[in-house]
Amino acid sequence: MNLPIVTNAENVVKKDLSWLANHLILVGVLVAVLFFGVWEVQSLIEKHDEKKAQQANIALQVVVDQVKKLEDHQAQNDVAVAQREAARDALIQSLVATINARDKALADQIKKNATLTAQQAAARLSDQYKAQPGEVVANGDTVVADLPLARSFVNTFDQLTACTSNYVDTQKQLSAEQARTSDLKTQISDRDATIKGKDDELVKQKTADAADKKVAVDKEKKKHKWYALGGIGLFEMAKFYFSGKL
Repeated sequence: MNLPIVTNAENVVKKDLSWLANHLILVGVLVAVLFFGVWEVQSLIEKHDEKKAQQANIALQVVVDQVKKLEDHQAQNDVAVAQREAARDALIQSLVATINARDKALADQIKKNATLTAQQAAARLSDQYKAQPGEVVANGDTVVADLPLARSFVNTFDQLTACTSNYVDTQKQLSAEQARTSDLKTQISDRDATIKGKDDELVKQKTADAADKKVAVDKEKKKHKWYALGGIGLFEMAKFYFSGKL
């Protein structure tokens, strides 16, 4: 009768410890490989994102530089325009003041003319038209002028009528120009406000893009970590399954 062979307990323990050590080493290597792979993939993704970000920042910087040059050029133009505008405003104010003074002087003279005697009127007409003695004379309450001089009176009245109409139209033109200047100043103010708003919008957009990128990277890291843990779990399950089969 053959007796069963009893395995030496020490050999069994050594075998189990050897299997466990090999198993732990294999698991450690697998974990290291998985984490290295995840790290490498994540590193490639980050390098790719950094490269794209650098390209985007370079392109953005080019645009920013161009806009800055345009803004500097526009600022110089604005200074020059403001100086010319100030000179025009000063000229217009001076002309308006001169016109007002002339209108007042005319109104005062018309009041004086209403009280002139025939002799005073004749003397004033002679002085105004450089008349020769006897061309303008006073006869009682009547002023008599030679025909050539009377024609000059008619021409003067016609010219006065035309000048009055031109003056009225010039006043209208002046009002239109002043309104146009006011509109241009409003447009410049609105443009400056729009540029500032665009600058603020660009800064906020860059901040938002950076925040979105960080969220995307964090999600990607978390996803790869779960992949690594899942891979380890699958490996352990497969190892356990096949070790039970052997």
